[in-house]
Amino acid sequence: MSELEEIDRALREYLEKEPNLRRDDRLAYLKAIFHKQLEIKKLNHVINYKDYLNVAGQAKSIYTTMKLPIRISRKDLEPNQVVHMATLESFILYLNRNDLLKKLVKFDYTE
Repeated sequence: MSELEEIDRALREYLEKEPNLRRDDRLAYLKAIFHKQLEIKKLNHVINYKDYLNVAGQAKSIYTTMKLPIRISRKDLEPNQVVHMATLESFILYLNRNDLLKKLVKFDYTE
């Protein structure tokens, strides 16, 4: 099924349900249709040099404030892994901040 046919089908389905939907539900339903279709044509996100510097700077900040030992899913990280952990944490924060992921991603820190 082509993209135009999918959009047409989704809009026809909406029009059939529309009289029975509350006003707030109509808006939510239309937003869901648009989000689904726009994700197909979503533009690529390019990380530029400024973004890279921000991620690297934030990783340094995260590294200095981390309380050791760090445990992820009840397993201790080796001291040489903490730097990588700070970098990954910073990059995941960047992705979440820019809404580049469908779900919120975070590490399973345990005490």
